[in-house]
Amino acid sequence: MAYQLAAGLGDSVSVPQLVISRLPELEDDWLRVALYVISTSQTDPAAIAAALRLKSPAAARTALAYWKGAGLLVDSAPCAQAVLAADSTQSAAPRRLTTPEVAQAAANASTVAALIQESQRLIGGIISERDTATLVSLYVQHEMPVDMILLGIGHCARNGKRSIAYIERILFTWQRNGITSGEAAEQYLQLLALRSKRESEIAEMLGQKNAHFSKTESRVIATWYEEMCFPREMLQEAISLAGSKKNINYINGILRRWFASGKKTLKDVISESAVTMQNIQPAAAPAPSQRVLTGVPRRAPSFKNFSET
Repeated sequence: MAYQLAAGLGDSVSVPQLVISRLPELEDDWLRVALYVISTSQTDPAAIAAALRLKSPAAARTALAYWKGAGLLVDSAPCAQAVLAADSTQSAAPRRLTTPEVAQAAANASTVAALIQESQRLIGGIISERDTATLVSLYVQHEMPVDMILLGIGHCARNGKRSIAYIERILFTWQRNGITSGEAAEQYLQLLALRSKRESEIAEMLGQKNAHFSKTESRVIATWYEEMCFPREMLQEAISLAGSKKNINYINGILRRWFASGKKTLKDVISESAVTMQNIQPAAAPAPSQRVLTGVPRRAPSFKNFSET
């Protein structure tokens, strides 16, 4: 019997392709939670559990954690509009010093001349008057320490980004994120280097030595180490369990489930597997077969060889 979708079913909601693409791998009530969140925008675990009659709010939290890792959900920001407004104000084109003002600043502070000279060395060439004004403005007007500016220039140059306008945007981003000293910038760059090393480890575990991860995938990988604090063997186990589905989102779903259920070590995962196996009851042994024929002789009869007669 063939079917078709009935008409006039009431209001409809748009389901993102992200949800549709994950239908084969979804577990338990994850799809129900996703559809409920999409239709109501409700993300409170207790409210979701009550509305969908889940076993507990923990089940809703597990589903929400999965969908966050998959990219359907993001962290809530109560003051998002205020943050956006502040960012738009701060991202407005800053006033730069004029050439005479730069010259005056260099005359009043030897550090300005040192900043310009070291910046040119890091970039590998002479910088223009406009670029010089930009760098000196960062130091004089925006009170960025010289070592912070130079660390930013060095970091960008190593990544092939030598545009002063690009470097300026990076430094403003650092400043908005609370990086306001050379020491803080150095710690941040060390963290970036560590994240890069960890991504290389994950690529190796995946058998993709030269894998290039997207920004979203990089953030997901960082959470495995920095938020979930999973050791290497847990990551290897999750990748192993993923089988042929060795992509970051699927592996993240496995790790999110472990994290939500309090599994921190490989021993915890193995213990759960052992309990699962114990709960599987073996099939009852078949009853001894009964003889189909009765009166079967105990030994085979011997027949006379007719060729001897």
